[in-house]
Amino acid sequence: MFDLDGALRGWRAAFVRDRSFAVSDLDELEDHLRAAYEVELYLDPRLVPAEAFERARAGLGAPADLSGEFAKVEGKAWRRLLTAGWVMFAVSWFLPVHHYGITLGQTDVHEGILPGFQAFLLALQGAGGPVGVLSALTNLAMAATFWRIRDAGRSRVAVLAALLLTSVALNLFWLFWADQPSDLLAGYYAWTGSFGIVGSGLLLRARALPESPSRDLIVAR
Repeated sequence: MFDLDGALRGWRAAFVRDRSFAVSDLDELEDHLRAAYEVELYLDPRLVPAEAFERARAGLGAPADLSGEFAKVEGKAWRRLLTAGWVMFAVSWFLPVHHYGITLGQTDVHEGILPGFQAFLLALQGAGGPVGVLSALTNLAMAATFWRIRDAGRSRVAVLAALLLTSVALNLFWLFWADQPSDLLAGYYAWTGSFGIVGSGLLLRARALPESPSRDLIVAR
């Protein structure tokens, strides 16, 4: 006897392997497949259920074909956010961060422009106290997002998203620590904002990924 639910689990397993599909995408495709299956049986009552399912599945398309179509329409938002955030992060290292600051090799505060890379080095040296060191180390979380995010699992993406969004709150400390917030320049806002943008992109990516792809495959088998 044909098991429609079992057949749908097997069909879905092939799509789970392709990280281009969000869970909501798979739910929508499954609804289309169920409807197409019912239509096939209605149009030709002589069809056996298994053959009707195969026709409906063929009409819907293979995972590779549908993946390309979905990539054109959906799933690009998180990639755009990551790209925009990465570019902003890179540029912020060369933009002025603070109007008054300690430049490298000097210990006195004087009027000048402190670029992002100098602010990072000074923070590592303890110029901003323990919070400054922690703030500088948040750059490691951003660096971790450059490595194989597209193939990363949901848990890793979610953890990185949480780290980056938490980093935004930590890095906003400088907005209140500064004697005059107006002394903070474009580099500070670009740097802090880049964490929020990349973190938001990763959050979208995590929500789109299956909670446990391996578990889905085991059930399908």
